[in-house]
Amino acid sequence: MTPPSDRRYKILLVDDERFLLEIYSTRFLKEGFDVYACTSADDGIAAVKKGFHPDVILFDITMPETTGYEFLERIQEIDCPKRCLKIALTNEGQDAEIARTLELGADAHLMKAGFTPGELVEKIRAMLTERGV
Repeated sequence: MTPPSDRRYKILLVDDERFLLEIYSTRFLKEGFDVYACTSADDGIAAVKKGFHPDVILFDITMPETTGYEFLERIQEIDCPKRCLKIALTNEGQDAEIARTLELGADAHLMKAGFTPGELVEKIRAMLTERGV
């Protein structure tokens, strides 16, 4: 089933690199997404606990204090919609890192260098459509 074209998806962006967070936020907003951007995993967890229920969580693996792996484990424990896509967008691309991300429940492990912001939006839209969100 294809979602209506006027569907506004909600995306939670979690990355400690403010410049990238701003670029991705701007692009997703331009493409009609509701965006909640956080510079730490703890802030991302807090956003969901306070009622932001995203369709997509896009997070980095390498972050200070709480890593993306820890974030992924913690987000599974709280009231996050089961249909929510959890996608690592990172510079970490070794086989063991990818395997760990997927084992912890991520739906995808994408390399930052592999996508322009526009391509990333299209990839995520395709994943949402495939999932029927």
